Amino acid sequence: MTTPYGRQTMGESAAENGANLSNFNYIYDIPRMEKKRLAALLEINDKWYELGLKQMGYSSADLDGTQRCCQRNNRSPAEDLLDKWGNYNHTITELFVVLSREKLYSCMEIIKRYVHPRYHVLIKQQPRGDGRLSPANEMGTFSGADVKTEPKLPNVHCGPEAKEVNDGANKKANGNPVAPKAPHGMAAKNESNPLNSKENSPFANELADLSSLIPKISYDELTAATENWSERNILGKGGFGTVYRGFFKHTYMAIKKIDCSKVKTSEAERIQLQQSFNELRFLNSCRHDNIVPLFGYSLDKEPCLVYQFMQGGSLDKSLFARRPAPTLTWKDRMNIALGTAKGLQYLHTFAEKPFIHGDIKPGNILLNEYKQPRIGDFGLTREGALQDSAIVVTYLYGTRPYIPPEFLRHRELTTKVDTYSFGVVLCEIGTGLRAWDERRTDKHLKEYITRAVQENMDVTQLMDKSIPIDSATDNLFCLQILRVGHLCTNDDPRQRPDMVTVMLHLSSALGRV
Repeated sequence: MTTPYGRQTMGESAAENGANLSNFNYIYDIPRMEKKRLAALLEINDKWYELGLKQMGYSSADLDGTQRCCQRNNRSPAEDLLDKWGNYNHTITELFVVLSREKLYSCMEIIKRYVHPRYHVLIKQQPRGDGRLSPANEMGTFSGADVKTEPKLPNVHCGPEAKEVNDGANKKANGNPVAPKAPHGMAAKNESNPLNSKENSPFANELADLSSLIPKISYDELTAATENWSERNILGKGGFGTVYRGFFKHTYMAIKKIDCSKVKTSEAERIQLQQSFNELRFLNSCRHDNIVPLFGYSLDKEPCLVYQFMQGGSLDKSLFARRPAPTLTWKDRMNIALGTAKGLQYLHTFAEKPFIHGDIKPGNILLNEYKQPRIGDFGLTREGALQDSAIVVTYLYGTRPYIPPEFLRHRELTTKVDTYSFGVVLCEIGTGLRAWDERRTDKHLKEYITRAVQENMDVTQLMDKSIPIDSATDNLFCLQILRVGHLCTNDDPRQRPDMVTVMLHLSSALGRV
């Protein structure tokens, strides 16, 4: 069977016949019937809602919207939640871990065959009728020592280095050194300041380098700036933490706090801290009008990054917010497309080796009060190879509807991965439709645009219907946005234009270069 993304999966019978576990890595690999059984259990007493709210980083507004949408379309909200979380490349093992945190052991039983046996002890023993304990796990018994020893949990918000960490490897990944594991017991030795200790930190050298380049802000100052991390100051939540609005030195700022409260192992903590350093490093080296500026950082307790506050919010909010948002005119949309292209072409060309963002999507394109775009969230950014030749990474990352085939299937990373993702964003800007929608005949927006090109469909049939067409110029803007989006989403990366060419194509519609 082939998934909507073109990835080969195997049927349920294959799993039962002893198929290799490597064929069942990600949530989207779970066979359809087993996913339905899992969803049915999660819908009992709305356990799916608690799981999404407490463990998956979704807000109550997100989950309420999912519930309303599924009620209208007679769909399972639990299955929809699993699909959405799966689109962020979360693995079955990660799902197994978050289910254990909510003590949903019967749900864990359904997917345990796809999880390494060392994690099976997370299914807690259940009382038997005779008062003794029996393991909830039917795949084998554990000795008393096994039951007492908790397995090392993977980081639920895995980044590109996760596989090396989970394998216990201290080696180079894709040409970039992976920092050594934190020594066992590191946190216990320095509980008051576990992340910022140069004696114990595996990033001591980086700490020294950063302190001379980027302003360091105390955690207490950031706590005061956000009114003790008040929920009313939350701007958004993502895989690597929560972003708050803060008022610091008489200036509004956006403060991303990496949430370490749910981290169970030093390895997982190391991954999250590595993501913070990764973003610090790239943002410090990339200064451009269309890249969010970094103002400072804190590592006193939980890692925090401090950015310019973008009053216009994300492009995702402007295009798809359920609550009324200021309308983006066609000129606004063209300027946003062009500004984002400029930021990407700078990222790809300013150094000897290109920087590849790795997660271009509307949620990571932020707007100021004048609706000018700035690219944000550089936690997944990687340095490419000379002459932009392909490098093969060991772990899939990004957001699935924005991931091109060569990266999805073969983990081949070049700047053309960003080009493809940006092409999908352009299609969203032009049509006002989301990149992926189960209710559409062409579920992936790229497929919808490809069919429109093949059928020579008029641009007025494709344009976002939520805004009026004031002139022929609006038609031209939309047509150029969709044309370039179609070029950028070619399945063959060699046929996609580089971002300098993309920028010139978009500039031509505005009559300037």
